[in-house]
Amino acid sequence: MGLFPTPARQFARTHAARISDRNISGFDAVSEQLQQMADERQVRARTMWIWRLEGFARLALAARDPDQHLVATEALKDLLYNGPILGQALDRAGLLAPPPPRRVVPPRGTGPTRQGGQRDPELRGQCTHRLAWANDRRVLCVPCASWCSEMRKRGGHEAECDRCHRTLMLSAGICRLCRIIVAETEVDTAQIAMKNGEQLWFARPHAAGLAVGRLLPGTAALQGRFALKRRLARARAETARRPSEYLLDPAQLELFPTPPRDWTRLDTSSPPALTPTAANLVADFTAYMRGRGWNTDSFSGSVRTLRIATGHLGADLPIRESDIRALASTFANLQGARVINYLRLRGLLNAQPPSDPCIARARHHATAITHPAFAAAVHTFIDVLLGQGGTTSRACSPKTVENYVAAILDILEAWTADGLTDPREITKKHVEDALAPLRGDEARRLHTALRSFFRALKRERLTFRDPARSISLTSNRTVPTALPSDRIAGLLDRLDAPRDRLMVALVAVYALLPGQLVHLRRTDLDRSKGRLRLRRAGRMDHVIYLDAFTLRLATAWEVQRYWRWPDSSNPHLFVTRNTAVDDSGPPISAGVVQQLFQRVGLPAGRLRVDRIVDEARHTADPVRLMDLFGLSNLSATRYVLSAHPDKNDGPIAP
Repeated sequence: MGLFPTPARQFARTHAARISDRNISGFDAVSEQLQQMADERQVRARTMWIWRLEGFARLALAARDPDQHLVATEALKDLLYNGPILGQALDRAGLLAPPPPRRVVPPRGTGPTRQGGQRDPELRGQCTHRLAWANDRRVLCVPCASWCSEMRKRGGHEAECDRCHRTLMLSAGICRLCRIIVAETEVDTAQIAMKNGEQLWFARPHAAGLAVGRLLPGTAALQGRFALKRRLARARAETARRPSEYLLDPAQLELFPTPPRDWTRLDTSSPPALTPTAANLVADFTAYMRGRGWNTDSFSGSVRTLRIATGHLGADLPIRESDIRALASTFANLQGARVINYLRLRGLLNAQPPSDPCIARARHHATAITHPAFAAAVHTFIDVLLGQGGTTSRACSPKTVENYVAAILDILEAWTADGLTDPREITKKHVEDALAPLRGDEARRLHTALRSFFRALKRERLTFRDPARSISLTSNRTVPTALPSDRIAGLLDRLDAPRDRLMVALVAVYALLPGQLVHLRRTDLDRSKGRLRLRRAGRMDHVIYLDAFTLRLATAWEVQRYWRWPDSSNPHLFVTRNTAVDDSGPPISAGVVQQLFQRVGLPAGRLRVDRIVDEARHTADPVRLMDLFGLSNLSATRYVLSAHPDKNDGPIAP
């Protein structure tokens, strides 16, 4: 190894002219590569370009050591112009030596300074931070001095380095030399970083416990040469990757259904290379998100999910929805909802059968029952409620199914603990004993669920009789009452969002139910005629005629929705920021309506009852309530009797 570095030198075209008549070994091979590079780059001034580079090629080849056949990489820095291009030509000709292990030395042309900042040409290279030669005086090169000054401005101070254990000015716990070494190791594109070794310094104690090869994230700068090296490293890693071995082949038929894939062992640090079809699909997905007005930085998890799925499975066959959901649930930084919607639009999704969470919970409760006979009976009960029994019937809502199953679980477990092993052993006495200790809504809830349960079993011929058929409960029916006027005054003034104001107005003025708000569609609102249609399963649609104030609220909401989500394809009238961009068009959840009225301070049901009671006070005609609010005859009669108790003896009395 040379004790002193090679002195600085610069070769120009005048130096090349002096050796133009020499016969230099390897020059013809380099000249041939320059000719090919000129063809590839379609150089206009071809003759001048080749002539200039050939002159520098003679200088680089002539500057080789006598015993060396290859041109050293650091010798290219001596050329005044076109060093990188000539290095590429030498490399293609096989005349460029591999770069040597990197040595961290002070940059050329920068002399060290004393502690006070004075230049001392006799102390060249003797920098305490980067190299420590045999000299006890504390000196710093110009870059290190500037770096220390900047660290002091930021409130830094000298302390022991976590890596080399020297007492120097630190940044993030390490000195400047260690930062450079770690940064070079982090973005080592030329394979020249010092691994399992370290730059030595002299006339100083050896750094005991040196953390060799330790990587500290964020050490390399985000801009400059390290950022360039980082991009080159990513490009090299992208080129070195290979396609997955488990790509779905369209020509291969499925022999048997495959079980759900387990993505927990997936190594996301080195994903496989994308096929051309998969790469085009990922690019189109990114363009699709930009076209919808979404911020792609906020949804990078969706892009990452699609990249991983198509990288491992390909894009030639539809991808199972269960695989996307399993992949997204495995890692916290992955998202699958928008990927599923996008693949559905492109016809590349193998959708799984839809499942309602209420029905899934009801099935889970039924499976958890201790005795298998009662568990099978509850599953049959669920089938009947869903209209899937032996006799066709109208299906109940999923929430009703869950409530019925949840109501009878405890009593079924109690009967199992008492030694009953079959629903056919249940008698009227058992049902009465179960209802005896209960009161109010709890007793009525269990009574309704048991009657429905045994009626379904008898219809499916699993029991001989219905033990709950002749059991009745006496319960008090609450009388609808109005709310105090001070709780309703200024109700809309508490809200700012047009959507929230419209929802509260529909409940407070037209007595809509929260479930009706959830399922309203944009086509149900006819603003030109001022009408709103309510869809009712098994009954005729109810038409509401809106007043001018409610129409203004509806117009304000439509305008806001258009400006926020102009490309939204959700058919429902009320949307959230999640459902508006969901191409499957789901309705808002009931929790959105519930949270709205919690902010207002009034339950939606109490506000609806207050509106109907107020209308009943102004009219004693139940038909008027039926036409205005779509009530049944019994409900309308009850509201009229509540508002006019003196009419209990009249012809409308029950």
